[in-house]
Amino acid sequence: MDNNFKFQFANINKTAFVQEVSKRGSYYANVVMWTTLLLLPLFVLIDYLLGKSAWVDFTLIRLIGWGVSYLIYVHSTKENWGYLKTIFWFVVVNIVVHAIICGIVPSSGSTLGYFLILSISILIINTTIFWPPIHSIYACLVSYLVIFFIYSLKSRPDKYSFMIEHGGGIYFLISSFSCFLAYTRYNILQRDAERTVVLEDAHSKLIERNELIKDQHFEIKETNRKLQAVSETSQENMTVLMDDYQNFSDTVKSSLETFKSSSYNLTQEQIDILNSLTTQNEKLRYLAQKLTGVGGETSSSDSVQFNSETFDLNPEVEKAVIDIAESAMLKNMNLQLNISPAANFVHQDKLFTEQVLNKLLNNIIRHSQQGSIITVRAEQSEGRAIVETISHGALIGMDKLNEMFNKLRNAAINEEGDLNDLGLAATKKLVETMNGKLTYSSDEKTGNYFKIEFPSTQ
Repeated sequence: MDNNFKFQFANINKTAFVQEVSKRGSYYANVVMWTTLLLLPLFVLIDYLLGKSAWVDFTLIRLIGWGVSYLIYVHSTKENWGYLKTIFWFVVVNIVVHAIICGIVPSSGSTLGYFLILSISILIINTTIFWPPIHSIYACLVSYLVIFFIYSLKSRPDKYSFMIEHGGGIYFLISSFSCFLAYTRYNILQRDAERTVVLEDAHSKLIERNELIKDQHFEIKETNRKLQAVSETSQENMTVLMDDYQNFSDTVKSSLETFKSSSYNLTQEQIDILNSLTTQNEKLRYLAQKLTGVGGETSSSDSVQFNSETFDLNPEVEKAVIDIAESAMLKNMNLQLNISPAANFVHQDKLFTEQVLNKLLNNIIRHSQQGSIITVRAEQSEGRAIVETISHGALIGMDKLNEMFNKLRNAAINEEGDLNDLGLAATKKLVETMNGKLTYSSDEKTGNYFKIEFPSTQ
């Protein structure tokens, strides 16, 4: 039986994995730091209850440790320290504070209580924080050194046995076990981060494939529309041709009847030829009448013509949002649709309008952060039909948006012909070709904002 259940993510995106690990580590680090800072009044109360004779001294030590910890947090924020460096020194400072208090407790009855507090603290830290387990080992070793150093200064002969019997042994055991828990937690969360990156990558590929399918669907519909237009043109040409031929046939018939009326001047052979021509002409006239309204061979045209019509834009927006609902669900996004109850008529090519909405929304889903809130609004304002889309999440940034919307102008397609990153640029170009306007912005006030405007017919 194969018991190897450890999956290998060989093709994982290393950059995305590092970002995911850093994001998780920073979150848990902030939880530990702010929880520790806000628990100061509770520790002061415990000092007052357990060490009434020295609680003022303990409070002073805790205040110094609290101040140093807060300075580490503020300085790391300004200097952009990595979360590992910040949380390591933060934890070391607080562990040292607890270890000093455990070493200088004057009452033997309170020593056990303070060692239990230190044990609980190190256990909670190692089961909450997300960091390589070697840092947990370093923090525990620092606390051991501080405790042993302080007890080495004591004069009593049984100082070490006293320390072990009054809580020190419990602390050494619990802290060592907590390092094992930190190791287990780190590996579990690391595997979960790898799985998250792989799933996000798979979701992105599914969204790209969905957009490709929609593009192919658009091409099929556009081709069918071209074929229908060509068929109608061929039908009209065939009708004109048959009408002209019937007129010509009538003229030939009239000429033949004229010849027949003067048959007394014709030989029998000439009469037979006229009768044969009349018969053939009647057959051709009958065939022309049957072919009237039936198209001939189709022809192709490379020119793209907009087939404009007047329609309500609101149902098209609703349909586009429904089409991207599955893609949004894959990235845990919340879709919100706000459509004006009034009709929003435009005079545009309906097929190309559908393509514009689908490509814009699909690319917004692709480039937005997982868990974002996507709001789509459709309304009419000042003679313009407006479709607004707002992505509430991590900002994409104006530099990135300018790059994506201007790829057709600033960049060439790579050697493999990859068009995945040209969706927004192609959408903008198509909107402008349809006499519309596409604007965008990305800032803290509006979020990632996109707006399409078309002239309204109302």
